[in-house]
Amino acid sequence: MNVRNIITFLTLLFLPAIAFAFGSDTADNARAELVSVGQTLTTIFGFLVGFIVFIAGLYKISQAANENQKSAFLTPIMYVLAGTIMMNVFATLDVFTLTVFGVDNFCQIIKDGSAVDSCMSDAMSGLTGELKTRVEKLSGASTALAFLAHITIIVGMFQVIGLIYFLVGAYGLTQVANGSSKEAGYAKPVITMFASALIIDIPHTAQMAINTLESIGINF
Repeated sequence: MNVRNIITFLTLLFLPAIAFAFGSDTADNARAELVSVGQTLTTIFGFLVGFIVFIAGLYKISQAANENQKSAFLTPIMYVLAGTIMMNVFATLDVFTLTVFGVDNFCQIIKDGSAVDSCMSDAMSGLTGELKTRVEKLSGASTALAFLAHITIIVGMFQVIGLIYFLVGAYGLTQVANGSSKEAGYAKPVITMFASALIIDIPHTAQMAINTLESIGINF
């Protein structure tokens, strides 16, 4: 399965929805729905591919056991691992968030077609609070609210993109394991997964970056 084909397929899948969303009178709500649909479809697609990979891994383990090839167990184990990650992508991201940021759950900024306010107020307050204040001074409160709505949609879109690449990185583990990847080791898929996880949880990533800058004397 070609990674570029996966990305192209998902992009073409979302294009018709984009056309309808931006032509609607309630554009912000339509865009939020679009992002939510994108997350759902990507998750379902990832689960299906992950299930196939998981079953393939179990089959390879059975083959290796029957042929008594202990050295051949690494490939099927990577298949099972990748399949498990892809089928449980949100649980995997929660573990990543707990490990890196010390919080229980990653911040899914758009869920069930609407924005999750806690993501903006808690995790991203350091980033959006000052910007909102400046926009209010320049253009008024209504413009500031519209600004936050657009920021929410943009972050949601980045989360969908990050989710796609996280799944691509997980699938890349199997390509390296069976030798079909051009990469010699697991570094590229692991880095892809790590970087995309930071993008998916961009509220906490942004807050961590702000806290780091403030700790060295740079304030927004």
